[in-house]
Amino acid sequence: MNKKRIGVITFHNYDNYGAILQSYALQKKLRELGTYPEIIDYSCQYISNPFRLINLKEKGLFNYIYGAIGHICYIPRRRKCNQFRKHMKYSEPVTKGNMRAVSGKYDIYIAGSDQVWDYKLTNFDQTYFLDFPEKGKKKCSYAASIGEHIPPEQFRNDYSRLLNDFDEILVREDYGADIVNELTGKKPEVVCDPTLLLTADEWNKLLKEPKIRGKYILVYQLGINPEIVNFARRLKKETGYRIVYIPFPLVGLLKCRCEITVGPAEWMGLFKNAEYVISDSFHGVVFSLLFNRKFFAKADGHHKNRRVEQLLKLVNLSDRTMNDVSDEQLTEEIDFTYANEQIANFRNFSLHKLSEMVK
Repeated sequence: MNKKRIGVITFHNYDNYGAILQSYALQKKLRELGTYPEIIDYSCQYISNPFRLINLKEKGLFNYIYGAIGHICYIPRRRKCNQFRKHMKYSEPVTKGNMRAVSGKYDIYIAGSDQVWDYKLTNFDQTYFLDFPEKGKKKCSYAASIGEHIPPEQFRNDYSRLLNDFDEILVREDYGADIVNELTGKKPEVVCDPTLLLTADEWNKLLKEPKIRGKYILVYQLGINPEIVNFARRLKKETGYRIVYIPFPLVGLLKCRCEITVGPAEWMGLFKNAEYVISDSFHGVVFSLLFNRKFFAKADGHHKNRRVEQLLKLVNLSDRTMNDVSDEQLTEEIDFTYANEQIANFRNFSLHKLSEMVK
């Protein structure tokens, strides 16, 4: 029996840890399900080249500068990110104007995970809505996210048309399911982010242990928010532990060890061995949960993060946000028993849905 060939289109080639790790995880599980998956080697120019002047008009000055700074921050880690990508199988490179090489190559096409349907993030790049496969090919999504931005009226008809052409849709967030339901009249199932499809033991086989002596607080900051720096300073004062920062404090001065060159393997190792984690990142919270690390999440900063709030609600740890934390709460232990059970159940449900999709 020939293995079904699957083409996955997602954010895979941006030097963002979460993007790379979710790409790896979905491909790994698809392979274990007996298919032959490839990541379609496509990149959105709107994201990958933030310095274009047209982006200034589209994004506004603050977001233009913020995106450019973020892009520059990613450059030192590029070599190690590329090393990690050797774990994955890719198609030949394709561009928006030339998808012909992959338009009929696969039996099943999957969009997702990550915020591939966020019109603001991609400038509504319809490639991520699978507008390129030949007619008759099966089109699906796994844990696709619309992000934090509800499609405006000008895009509603296009969203509806594109989503209605899918054979099956699985999304990552409850509110994303509601939006898809509003646009198509069909409410999709919610499944876990691909990084949660792997257990901590599976990730342990890929990570690299950090060469850091003693206990430390890991801070992984994506958004511009001085509250995170101040919270890290406060936790350091309470515990006496040193601070390790990825990549470096944004909007603040702090005595710490900055890790600006680590790749995904080293990044996971830093999470696994941290005594505490402070983060405004969805995947930062995911790996804190997977490795059962004491953590505090920032979900209402520049990165307004409803997906973090939803995940914390699922595992009954909504009190682990940075809001109104007393000195006593700073050093409280976390009982991960219920959280681990919920994640295992969610993982099993999601794997079942993925298996049904690729039959």
